[in-house]
Amino acid sequence: MNDKRQDDFDRSMRALHAQAVEQVPSRTLYALRVRRENAAKTPARPLHRAAGWWLAAACAAVFALAIGLRQPGLEPAPAGESVPTLAAATEAVEAATYDEGFAALDEDPDLFLWLAAQDSQILAME
Repeated sequence: MNDKRQDDFDRSMRALHAQAVEQVPSRTLYALRVRRENAAKTPARPLHRAAGWWLAAACAAVFALAIGLRQPGLEPAPAGESVPTLAAATEAVEAATYDEGFAALDEDPDLFLWLAAQDSQILAME
């Protein structure tokens, strides 16, 4: 059933297209035919233009690789200095107490005054 509707639709669209082609002026058809023949006569794009894009892409890849290899922090450590081990870094983190994180809050009492103000409650509700 669905195929029959599709066939009917296809036939009606083909008839509509044929009717539209018959209504195109002959001068327009001639101009289109001339343009199509001229386009067929012109040679395809030369290959040297396509090679330019490959060359540009290769240069961009080389520059990106050079920039990536020159990132700071990738240099090896100097011979005289030793790199801290993971255990030493862990000890440094454990040495910082939990209360030191709140030292900045204790130093700025204006923050607490602002939090108690009516403006902050209005902003929080928005």
